[in-house]
Amino acid sequence: MIKASSVNPTYGGQSTLQTIVLIASMFLGYTMIYIDKLSISISLVPMSKDLGITPSQKGMIMSAFFLGYAIMQVPMGFLNTKIGSKKIITASIFILGIFAALFSFGTSVIYFVLIRFLSGALAHSGYTQSCSKEVQANVPVSQRTFANGILLSSSGIASILGPIFVSPAVQNLGYKQTYIILTVIALAIGLILITVIPSPRKDETISHDKKVMHQVSLSKILSNKLVWLLLICDFFVNSVMYGVINWAPSFLTSDEVGFTLTQQGKMTSAAGAFFLIGALGGSYIVGKFFADKERDVITFFAILGSVALFSAFQVPHGGAINMVPMTICFAIGDLSYAFAFTTLLSLPLKRFKPEAFAPSYACVAMGGISGGFIAPYSIGFLVEKTGGYASVFTSFLVVGLLFAVAIRFVPKHYTPIEATPVMTEAEELMQQEL
Repeated sequence: MIKASSVNPTYGGQSTLQTIVLIASMFLGYTMIYIDKLSISISLVPMSKDLGITPSQKGMIMSAFFLGYAIMQVPMGFLNTKIGSKKIITASIFILGIFAALFSFGTSVIYFVLIRFLSGALAHSGYTQSCSKEVQANVPVSQRTFANGILLSSSGIASILGPIFVSPAVQNLGYKQTYIILTVIALAIGLILITVIPSPRKDETISHDKKVMHQVSLSKILSNKLVWLLLICDFFVNSVMYGVINWAPSFLTSDEVGFTLTQQGKMTSAAGAFFLIGALGGSYIVGKFFADKERDVITFFAILGSVALFSAFQVPHGGAINMVPMTICFAIGDLSYAFAFTTLLSLPLKRFKPEAFAPSYACVAMGGISGGFIAPYSIGFLVEKTGGYASVFTSFLVVGLLFAVAIRFVPKHYTPIEATPVMTEAEELMQQEL
């Protein structure tokens, strides 16, 4: 875990308590980000019935978000380098709240597509990379996997809280009132982030920006083979994860399966709890015991998770008796993908140099977001054309196995980003224990 040492001058001069508070506040923002992503899939269930939204149109609404997200990833990376991560983080949460409120006034598919596109482009695209930049600046390399895992585990928290609170709220209050409530929560979190995140000294920022302008260019970043390999891996893992997140409520409440919105909420909440366990436990275990063996961890859990998700569809549909085995399959899938996902996103923190981190991470994230854009729409297309979900779960298996193969091409050995001391994560852990 994040170890106590009163002040660590190498990473921003912050005390351990300040670092913990920083991670906790960014965790709140991360949770809000994921709840916003999750709430749309829940809201679209009653919205599709009330407004006559077809499966393809549902896919368009969900994919529009990721299209905006993908388009603005790299520009946000350079903007992050220019104005600093604090401004991006706080602005992202406030803008998220504004678009959540605007979404509540919608009555047409075009309007929903536009609002979700802008939310992805302006509210979501800069948050995760800015938080990762804060982690890199304030947490030692040996603790970054766990720190980043804490932030990513917010997806598990959102997967638990979302179905438990958002599903009943949408069912009892309606999606319009639900989004107003989400707006209030987002604005409150934004105020917390403004207070907690430290502002860099002006002279340090100016000096750093001048250095970056000379060293960082998009062509240089795109010539880095590692950026492309991680981009491809992130595309595969997010295609499966967002495919499941966005379409699980529709699948579980479809005529083919027959669960109620409340029942699916319980099932996805249980699976989300396992994602939380995988993100927190996995990041700690991998950082502590499998340092520099991330490729093997990702390969194993990508295969296990893909097989588990495919098995979920093989469980007989309908009836309370089938809730348990189907939930177990989804839970194993979520747990496995949490291990794989958090481990994958720890690699940029260790392998990208600080001066090129934000735009490099943005390029990698663009791969993941592209997966999030393609998956919802393609799933909607498959469901509409085939009239069922068999092909959808087969695609989860195939894409997951491609992820397991792609990660093997990422180099096992690398040059540590810290110049002094020059050591791998495993060597730093050994030194700490000595």
